[in-house]
Amino acid sequence: MLLPLLLSSLLGGSQAMDGRFWIRVQESVMVPEGLCISVPCSFSYPRKDWTESTPAYGYWFKAVTETSKGAPVATNHQNREVEMSTRGRFQLTGDPAKGNCSLVIRDAQMQDESQYFFRVERGSYVRYNFMNDGFLLKVTGTKPTTSHFSVLSFTPSPQDHNTDLTCHVDFSRKGVSAQRTVRLRVAYAPRDLVISISRDNTPALEPQPQGNVPYLEAQKGQFLRLLCAADSQPPATLSWVLQDRVLSSSHPWGPRPLGLELPGVKAGDSGRYTCRAENRLGSQQRALDLSVQYPPENLRVMVSQANRTVLENLGNGTSVPVLEGQSLRLVCVTHSSPPARLSWTRGGQILSPSQSSDPGVLELPRVQMEHEGEFTCQAWHPLGSQLVSLSLSVHYKKGLISTAFSNGAFLGIGITALLFLCLALIIMKILPKRRTQTETPRPRFSRHSTILDYINVVPKAGPLAQKRNQKATPSSPSRTPLPPGAPSPELKKNQKKQYQLPSFPEPKSSTQAPESQESQEELHYATLNFPGVRPRPEARMPKGTQADYAEVKFQ
Repeated sequence: MLLPLLLSSLLGGSQAMDGRFWIRVQESVMVPEGLCISVPCSFSYPRKDWTESTPAYGYWFKAVTETSKGAPVATNHQNREVEMSTRGRFQLTGDPAKGNCSLVIRDAQMQDESQYFFRVERGSYVRYNFMNDGFLLKVTGTKPTTSHFSVLSFTPSPQDHNTDLTCHVDFSRKGVSAQRTVRLRVAYAPRDLVISISRDNTPALEPQPQGNVPYLEAQKGQFLRLLCAADSQPPATLSWVLQDRVLSSSHPWGPRPLGLELPGVKAGDSGRYTCRAENRLGSQQRALDLSVQYPPENLRVMVSQANRTVLENLGNGTSVPVLEGQSLRLVCVTHSSPPARLSWTRGGQILSPSQSSDPGVLELPRVQMEHEGEFTCQAWHPLGSQLVSLSLSVHYKKGLISTAFSNGAFLGIGITALLFLCLALIIMKILPKRRTQTETPRPRFSRHSTILDYINVVPKAGPLAQKRNQKATPSSPSRTPLPPGAPSPELKKNQKKQYQLPSFPEPKSSTQAPESQESQEELHYATLNFPGVRPRPEARMPKGTQADYAEVKFQ
């Protein structure tokens, strides 16, 4: 025990011993300004409430510094901040767990001159400040004149980031050397932006270039994962953008690279995807064109009749009625990527398209009866094909039929009216003539004739005739035998009398003919027609039925 005390006094050091805590360190340390010095130190503390695995922390403080709030000048505790003025120059090189509290001071400054003390922490019991047993640091003189120097000038590049730069000084005559190392922190804008693609969980591949923008083809329903990575310092913010719409983004401290997953690509996922990387020094972006391929879908036919602008959507098996002579335009429409090849067929024969640039359009300027039948549109695609058929039925124009019918009806009515008018005029002119006509040949009547004839014998002169006239009275007309087919007297009673019949004397018999001839009597014949009398049921009306008047004179 006496030997350490003697050595300590000889070395000019100090020692604190209370049976539990003690420290051995120089009381005073002197160093020229700008140089470095090592301060040896050792200490001890009781073994209480700690084990070998319990960490031990040591701290060097300037005097009058509150250890609970102030910052130490050096420590081995990684989570404890040190004083800014001594950071990187004061270093606790000893291991407190082994009782070593040695301190190294580099590039001593005039403001470093002060009293310093040590503190130890281990477990819940060992928390001790060696307040009165520290050392005094004295900084003397000015910085020594540098007679030798080396200047290195260069422009750091992104490749120089996180590299060490060391300055080494060797005093060969004295066998003394010194060196100092600094690590370069190079800041630069984003660069080397790369887009990679993973299909169905396969390894990522770069897209195929097509011009200035890479191009990617994917089938509908595939799984895609787009990866974006960029080199920058400080780390850049990454983002995926589709048509000016941000899909995902990452923070500067987020994972690298930034991924965008499309579990089952759809037709709407096609477009230009852009990856952007940006930090405070600049930005960079790269685009990718995604084309989602799929077979024809929703194949249908749009129909326009008679140059109408309104189109009708028709599905498979639809029947289309068309008037003969009208124009018809059939447009086959489908959705596919890349566009499907369209064609029109009828009865297995391919029809020539109306427009070579648009084979899905079929135009019929004037529909005829031979156009009636089934028309089929086929959409061919490497991934699949579709068919749609429609039946075309041609009808006559209702307008033409109704117009012809109405025109014919009006013409017929006009002709009929004209005929009736002419017939009425003829009848009105003929009837008076027939009533006044006296000399016409007497026709021969058939038994079915409806003409009733009366023969009136009128004596020209003589007493016999006068006598007969006196005997005749108007109330008793002469009864002459009726010609065959003449209506009976009972029938005449039922008819409406249009004419008043005069009374005629009864004709003489055949035995009295000589007397008639001698007296030169004159015979008159008259005919009376009853228009309302109908023929007997068993008798037919002759086609040429007419009323005739005749007069017979006997000289």
